[in-house]
Amino acid sequence: MTNLKPVLLRLFAGLVMIAMLCALPPASVLAANFDDDVAFPEKFMFRAANYVIDNADTKISVFSNQGIGAGYSFSRDLGGEDHATVPRIDMYYRFNERHRIDFSTFSVARDGNTILELEVDLGDESFRIGEMLKSNISYDLYRIGYSYSFFHSDRVELGISVGLNVTKYDFEFTNADGSSTNDGDATAPLPMWGLRMSYAINSDWSLHYLTEAFFIEVEDTYRGSLFNSEVNFQYRFLKNYVVGLGITHVGTDLEVDDGDWKGGVADSHNGYLLFAGFHF
Repeated sequence: MTNLKPVLLRLFAGLVMIAMLCALPPASVLAANFDDDVAFPEKFMFRAANYVIDNADTKISVFSNQGIGAGYSFSRDLGGEDHATVPRIDMYYRFNERHRIDFSTFSVARDGNTILELEVDLGDESFRIGEMLKSNISYDLYRIGYSYSFFHSDRVELGISVGLNVTKYDFEFTNADGSSTNDGDATAPLPMWGLRMSYAINSDWSLHYLTEAFFIEVEDTYRGSLFNSEVNFQYRFLKNYVVGLGITHVGTDLEVDDGDWKGGVADSHNGYLLFAGFHF
């Protein structure tokens, strides 16, 4: 499972950032002029992004009915791609100054193709040394959450969030002639809680930070953890339109034994966002 120490360190860093922002002097002292009583007053936001995934590291294990299996790195052992570029959608709807609903989604598919240098056991199928193994790992991510802004001024918005992060994985492994194939899927519905921060540098530029984490274990059938962090710089070039850049890090760790599928997936990646959006 994911080491919780780096997760806790990132959460601590987020708390430090929030404490520093709360200690800022009022906007009048900082000589910033905004038309509204609070920064980020928009009721609705929609953002479309080009999401570049890099350094993707996926470790997968699929166990047979007899409990036979091992863990393999998709990129190192199975010749899988460690990068992809995909579209991503983010949006939120604000009920009032304090309450809003957030939604994000994107889909990733990565292929692998290698001549095996080790024997690979995936479920009830074994792939031998020297065989050509073709593989595909894809997943769809949906995240929906509720955010409460406990501090909202003309320069800073600070909030806490709770929600659900649902990641559906699909796997397919086959040799060159198709005589041996293993496929399967796993869904990770992970609750999450987190911290949000938005800081208006001036009337055009703003900084946005998010960190989320959770761990859950259900008897002996399900265990999972999640960590997500994101930093965005945003530029408002018209009253209702923005462009920006962002950096993300996402990590999930899932183990399932539900009778239909027994195995585990540990997945993490860094991401880079180039986005455009509108709000009103």
